[in-house]
Amino acid sequence: MKVSSGREMRRLMVAVSLSVLCLLLAVIAYYMIDVAVTTDRNMRDNREKVIAESVRTIQDMKSALIMTDFSPQYLEVFNQDLLKQIVGGDIDALYRYATQIVLTFYPIDYVAFIAEGKVLKSGARKGLEINPYQIPLEPPEGDYQILDKLGNREGFFVSVFFPVDLSKLGLGNEKILVNMVVDRTEEIYQVEKYFRDQRNSLLLRLSIAAVLAVVASLLLTTFGLRYFTRKYVVDPIERLNRQAQEIMEGTFQGEVEVDEKSAFAPLQGLLRSGQKVLQRMEKELEG
Repeated sequence: MKVSSGREMRRLMVAVSLSVLCLLLAVIAYYMIDVAVTTDRNMRDNREKVIAESVRTIQDMKSALIMTDFSPQYLEVFNQDLLKQIVGGDIDALYRYATQIVLTFYPIDYVAFIAEGKVLKSGARKGLEINPYQIPLEPPEGDYQILDKLGNREGFFVSVFFPVDLSKLGLGNEKILVNMVVDRTEEIYQVEKYFRDQRNSLLLRLSIAAVLAVVASLLLTTFGLRYFTRKYVVDPIERLNRQAQEIMEGTFQGEVEVDEKSAFAPLQGLLRSGQKVLQRMEKELEG
């Protein structure tokens, strides 16, 4: 008689399926979180590199801005009348010169010369409408400050202050602050877009792989588990049950085999012992 698989088999399949599914989902969630965290960290690191490069570039402009660290031969290429004005003490000429040089030859979007909280001279690229007193007039605690707005334009701007001692140019003892602002909106956007696209692509592939893995695990833990359980557990039990019935009815032919490596060896041994007992009882009755 064949024993049908009942609620015990269903409970076993549900328990195994849920266990495997939970483990699989935990692994998938771990990798998805790892991808998101790693991508965000790489995005921040590259954004900091863009900022650091911007700060370094601005700081390297200092010598060109105030005409220090240049040889006399290099200074000869400048307008001599302008140089005479500056050397003669025309500070405004220096500010005008510096503003033109910065905005013309360097990737600077805004420059301001500040003394005692007052803007002495400022300039901005074409298209920018800036009130210089709406821009920070004091240096930040660190090397730079991030602005999310520059005049009429919103974005990602790096502001760097550095001091200038005019006494080194022989123009009195006044010390001023120079604030330069560079627009890094496009660079930051491209960095973030690259890593967002990379993250989304990885998450999409992980999601597809996760769906396939979940489907495969459900198939394996339902149909696969049912098949292998029937093959290696249910069928041997049914065979032992059938042998027991045949032994009781006296229709069993041969001797019950005992496989010492099988988990059912004790039951097989019990059936063999029962078979021998019945055979001995039959012989005694016949005698």
